[in-house]
Amino acid sequence: MLTALRARLDTTWWLARESPQAVRWDSVTLLLVGLLLLTLDVRMVGSDVPLVDVPGGPLPWQAGLLVVATTVLLGKRTHPVAALVGVTVLTLADAALGGGLGMYLVLFDAIFTVAVRASGRPRAAVLGTLTALVVATPVGAVVAGLGTQDVAQLTLVALALLLPPWWWGTDVRRSQALAAEQARRADAERARADLAREHADDVARIAALDRVRAVQDERARMARDLHDVVAGHLSAVAIHTGAALNAPPDTDRDRAALTAARTGALDALTEMRAMILVLREGAAPDATTAPAGLARVRDLDLDVLGDVPDALPAAVDHAAFRILQEAATNARKHGAGRATVRCTRDGGTLALVVENALPEHAPAPADPALSSSTGLQTMRERAAALGGTLTAGPADDVWRVRATLPLTPTPEDPR
Repeated sequence: MLTALRARLDTTWWLARESPQAVRWDSVTLLLVGLLLLTLDVRMVGSDVPLVDVPGGPLPWQAGLLVVATTVLLGKRTHPVAALVGVTVLTLADAALGGGLGMYLVLFDAIFTVAVRASGRPRAAVLGTLTALVVATPVGAVVAGLGTQDVAQLTLVALALLLPPWWWGTDVRRSQALAAEQARRADAERARADLAREHADDVARIAALDRVRAVQDERARMARDLHDVVAGHLSAVAIHTGAALNAPPDTDRDRAALTAARTGALDALTEMRAMILVLREGAAPDATTAPAGLARVRDLDLDVLGDVPDALPAAVDHAAFRILQEAATNARKHGAGRATVRCTRDGGTLALVVENALPEHAPAPADPALSSSTGLQTMRERAAALGGTLTAGPADDVWRVRATLPLTPTPEDPR
């Protein structure tokens, strides 16, 4: 963590220093510091005796060289190696005049910039040159016949002057690369997180569409079944009225026919009302489905306990069978062994209870966001369409589905 923080600080500092305005301020600052050091006659470590004599003394010439060097330094952002070559030539000229610490600071900045900004080959060439200079210093001192103390001193001075700016620049370059890699990894992690969220959203949308489609298909199937029932009542009305019209007038027979027609019409209206409650969208005009009812409950994978009520309204009879049909699947999913069903009629209510034992090691519940749960939702929709209720869940070591259906539908909105 400390390494990453240090890389962040080094990179932030360098990026702030790389702007053209910052480069201009660097050059101006180095110029002012160098002129101040010349005024104070502060020199580099070593001999301060000029190698050449110039008219007017070395200081004015050194000040001019310093102005030129700081001007060359303005191009270090775009041409770091060229700037270093120019500054090196001016530094050698300044050394011939006695050498100033201000010019070395300019050389330090040029070497540092090459270490940070230069590409592979130029950077390797500069590093090789610096290494050769450090190695040549003691060799030259020995060849010149200097003593051991002087050789060691000159070697240490060469190391102290040439290698620190390169080492510092290399460290900043490495910190930049580390920060860039961390930023790339962070971007990749964010991209993966975004893809994971999008995938989860897609899965949730698909599950929602599956639930809606399953419910719509079931409602369409219910409507087709009820259509057959309503059509049967209307056919009976047509038969009775047709028979009464085609036969000679007979008061008793005609009244019986009208009574039967009225009963059939009322039954048709009741079933039509139930059909409107459950119908949401028209289904494709495929083959019709035979009406289902509790008379067929023994065909299901359930053990029936007690008697099965009969003479139920068609809508209730159909909905009860479909609920038990789905409950059998639900019981196999959540319980163990064969489920039992009890159907009881109490006044104006039909109660359905499906139970089976829970397994010893129940599986973990599915993620609600990824599970369609169409079975329970379909059963609840069927019960709610008739004004009833349905509950499902574990109770007393069994999985229980309980539905209560009023024998007379009570819709919230009769329209």
